[in-house]
Amino acid sequence: MRVRIAGLALAALALPACAARDLWPAERLDPETAVNVTIMAEPWVYARPVPMLAANARDYLNVGVVETNRAGSRAWWLGVVSWSTIDRSPQPADRAPVRPERIRLDWKEGRLELSPAAGGRAAVGLSAPALTGPAESFTEAWYALSAGDVARLGGAAPASVSLVGEGGRPTTYDAWQVNPAVMPEFLKATGLSP
Repeated sequence: MRVRIAGLALAALALPACAARDLWPAERLDPETAVNVTIMAEPWVYARPVPMLAANARDYLNVGVVETNRAGSRAWWLGVVSWSTIDRSPQPADRAPVRPERIRLDWKEGRLELSPAAGGRAAVGLSAPALTGPAESFTEAWYALSAGDVARLGGAAPASVSLVGEGGRPTTYDAWQVNPAVMPEFLKATGLSP
């Protein structure tokens, strides 16, 4: 009986460690570019309803942070992947989901505006998508971040993310599935926090 209780106690102690490990970022060497990449364990998902096209339909953004290491030269990137659950093939082109261009990240206490990196995924050093969603069709953009920007994202996920189109008109996505625990693990893995 004591052996069973001790075994159950050890299993109970191991469960929190397993849960934390699931949020550990993915680390890999890109096979084509030879860039070491650390990718946030799961992207934050932002959504906006599109009720005029379908009931309970949404457009989504997957937002995640990536660190690259090119022979000791580190850089941080914000990846934004736009996808949808809506089949727009019969719709006119103006009904297509908004492509990531300039973005604005909004918090209660401020905002961060970023322009996409020329070259997209290639500028980051990725040869394959890193933050894709469940949809087969998606578009992506990548944004250079400073260490201060990464620290700010580590403090709190943005309340909303807006894609800013021509003329400055924003298309705003609100937090939908945002796990606040992924960034602290990313910061630990990349050495940006103790």
